[in-house]
Amino acid sequence: MATKPLNEQEVLKLLAETFAEPLENIRPDVAREAIAGWDSMGALMLMAEFDERFSIELTAETSKKMQCVGDVLAFLREYGALQN
Repeated sequence: MATKPLNEQEVLKLLAETFAEPLENIRPDVAREAIAGWDSMGALMLMAEFDERFSIELTAETSKKMQCVGDVLAFLREYGALQN
């Protein structure tokens, strides 16, 4: 892995930056539809960020299955990029 695992707050900050959303709008229970920046371009940016930062390939298929911020956290936890 490219970097050490992040904690949940660091990942939420990363998502806020990626989706150009205020940090207070990024919580595990927030649905994808509630985040304006989590559109097709935001999904591509997320894929690039995961590849660059963690050397994790986030496929388009997997990305489409992510329905809330918590799904992103679970994905990163599964790959060891998020501390338990």
